[in-house]
Amino acid sequence: MTIREVAERTGLTPDTLRWYEKIGLLAPIRKAHGRRDYSEREVRWIGYIKCMRRAALPVDAIIDYIRIYRENKPDSKARRRAILMEQYELLRKDLEERRKALEYLRLKIDWFDGRVADLESALKTSTPDELLAGDPELADAAHAKASGVAPAIHHPNEPR
Repeated sequence: MTIREVAERTGLTPDTLRWYEKIGLLAPIRKAHGRRDYSEREVRWIGYIKCMRRAALPVDAIIDYIRIYRENKPDSKARRRAILMEQYELLRKDLEERRKALEYLRLKIDWFDGRVADLESALKTSTPDELLAGDPELADAAHAKASGVAPAIHHPNEPR
């Protein structure tokens, strides 16, 4: 199969396929008449690489995994599993941090939506200085908490 055929079949560009070969994700592709000639085996490896990239594995980890696979030493399976477990844990921790950040943003949006309604109501009866004095985004947290206008919002990871 030509590089163009493989690119169409896998959804990758020819440049990406050449790069994969250059960095060691793919073994050197045999050439026929000066052009790369891909086998079904290489197309399956490309599918595996795409799967691992979708699973958020960094390229370096995939390169290590494939290098260990090609070495075919007795401890190969254990070492490849260790790579997958390490990446799993890194991704799990990252996902937890992102979940906390998402919760914080939701709190901030909910607070903002409520605060906008409060401010619209207060605009009818308060001066601008009175409004700003109680806004925790414009005043320090202690002032905001003491003002009673709106509770200070804390990031879930920060101590209270």
